[in-house]
Amino acid sequence: MSDELKKMGGGLDITRRDYLGGALAGAGGLLLSGLTPGQLLAGGYKPDLEHIDPREALIFDGPAGTGDYRVSNGNTWDVLSRAHRIRDGVYEDTAYDQIPVSEDHYDVVMVGGGASSLGATYFLNKETKGKIKGLILENHRIFGGEAKLNQFQVGGHTIYGPQGSNLMILPSFSGQKALGDDLLFDEYKDIGMPLNYELETVQGTDKKLEFDVSNYMYLWLGSISESLAHYAGPTKENPNPAPVLNPWMQGMEGLGFSEQTRKDLEKWQWGLSLDRPKEGLEQWLDQMSYKDLLIKEHKLSPEVVKFADPLVASAVGLGSRSCSAYVATKLAEMPGAALSSERTPEDLANPAMKSLTGLITGFNVACFPGGNSYPYRYFANHIWPGLIKDLKNPGDMVGNDLNHDVLDQKNNAFRMRTAATVVDVRHLKGSNGKKVRVIYEKDGALHAVISKTVIVSSGSWVSRNILGDVPEDIHQALSGFKYAPFIVANVALKNWRFMEKMGITAAVYHGGEFGFTCNIRQPMKVGNYQAPFDPDKPIVLTFYAPLTDTSVPLEDEATSLRWELFGTPYRDIELKIRKQMVQLFNRGGFDPARDIAGITLNRWGHAYVVPEPGFFHPLSGGKSNSDIIREGYGHIYFAHSELRGLQAFAGAYAEGQRAARQVLKSI
Repeated sequence: MSDELKKMGGGLDITRRDYLGGALAGAGGLLLSGLTPGQLLAGGYKPDLEHIDPREALIFDGPAGTGDYRVSNGNTWDVLSRAHRIRDGVYEDTAYDQIPVSEDHYDVVMVGGGASSLGATYFLNKETKGKIKGLILENHRIFGGEAKLNQFQVGGHTIYGPQGSNLMILPSFSGQKALGDDLLFDEYKDIGMPLNYELETVQGTDKKLEFDVSNYMYLWLGSISESLAHYAGPTKENPNPAPVLNPWMQGMEGLGFSEQTRKDLEKWQWGLSLDRPKEGLEQWLDQMSYKDLLIKEHKLSPEVVKFADPLVASAVGLGSRSCSAYVATKLAEMPGAALSSERTPEDLANPAMKSLTGLITGFNVACFPGGNSYPYRYFANHIWPGLIKDLKNPGDMVGNDLNHDVLDQKNNAFRMRTAATVVDVRHLKGSNGKKVRVIYEKDGALHAVISKTVIVSSGSWVSRNILGDVPEDIHQALSGFKYAPFIVANVALKNWRFMEKMGITAAVYHGGEFGFTCNIRQPMKVGNYQAPFDPDKPIVLTFYAPLTDTSVPLEDEATSLRWELFGTPYRDIELKIRKQMVQLFNRGGFDPARDIAGITLNRWGHAYVVPEPGFFHPLSGGKSNSDIIREGYGHIYFAHSELRGLQAFAGAYAEGQRAARQVLKSI
């Protein structure tokens, strides 16, 4: 740890024992001898997977908070070590036929334990009244995919932040939809999850502060608020620019933009419309990038695209040059696709339409204390009764410990096995394609199970490497996706009085040390769990930090950024975060050594599928990759939110239901 990081409070109260929590054990010290995470993951290094060195893991992962999720903060060193063994072909020469079959009685095996597998499990369990037998194999040490949480104990309070998936619109009636996805009214009623929640009222201040309930609606959907601060990029002349509050109502003054750029930004925010027919609009938009829509169609300057890049990347990964204009505008709701025949200039320029408070109160938006881990846990406890310890009311669903043994009982209709990495899936020889063999690694040993069907719910960057008999067209479709890395950093604060003094609850900046935005959320009241909401009490500040780099060729950007993400030790990122917070909040008296209780990083190497131009309507015609993959082959089917282009909990769940129907038809 550098002297600079020590002065800023890095490493306080963090011990080897805090990280281990009884989860990892072993010996070694390659990282301590000078190898970086990037060098280790670049290939050639083959860890002993039965004994992941906790020191290697700690230097990469960093401290992960408290509770059950402390062993699974994003793509951990443990998970990466196993995944890169698959990538490097370590298992290719394995004599799979010689591995004894330990279980052969399953109707369905699911690869991955995220929201899509959850949707499939719930649907199959309900439709067959528990008569179907299934097994879920999850490579992380806890289920949820990106619908997981970070938990902190600070000043006698338990506080939470999301690891990734973190926003849903709660339905008011059966069949209600958003973005084409059913909002699961009937399912939530069935599992007993409440659909109405109140927000905590802020105490300890006389200022009229506005708060987002999520970590990103304030960026573009609800961008009008006096509590939102924007910062100009630092320069030699002005290395510590002052915040500008509510800049969209002030013509973007004070942010260092030229007059022409300010005019273009104003037009982008308030005045973009298309004079063209509605018929064929979606396909027309899908044939170009969002960058081309802004520059070629709307004649805006490249500076607007540069400004929009991290906003686009927050929703779909990478930036404007990579993303289909259809996805950016119609799914992620960025400006640029409103039709002049449907929206008047007055409609477009109405600030009330982008009021942060108005947006939150106008929709039944829910962002739970630990993100979408909350609905996931509700479904999971319905499928595996008794999973949540001491469950008495909805508040206990937030962060009570888990009865892990409940997941993998022989009498379960569905069993879930965690820390189990699938390495090979193929139809069993001599079964006429009616049975599938699945090989997985757990605790350093390989195991084989046989099932009538398989649902592959892992991302295609994994799926394409584990399917032993996949047809060429599906393999090409699986290989046709690009993925963007992302990092979610949750900073547990002892207090947020420094933000209250500045009158802000969120910050947006460019050219900083880390990320481009961060905020504190207005907590929800969930049963008996009530988060503190006072400037002198703890809260979680969250950075949703996409990675973009337009200086490298488009085809190399994602890979280059992924290596940057994986090749940087925790301490280096921690220092960047602390320095970034000093730059943002020093005017309020922020002291990183005094005010930060802990920082947890959640690295997602393939966080988002990048919906490039032609994602839904291929430039060369024919079926999209998603539609090809959805067909499956033999008795193997696919379900993952990436097939939707814009990834969300409800979409992942819907893909799982669709694959479950294929399974029922097959068996």
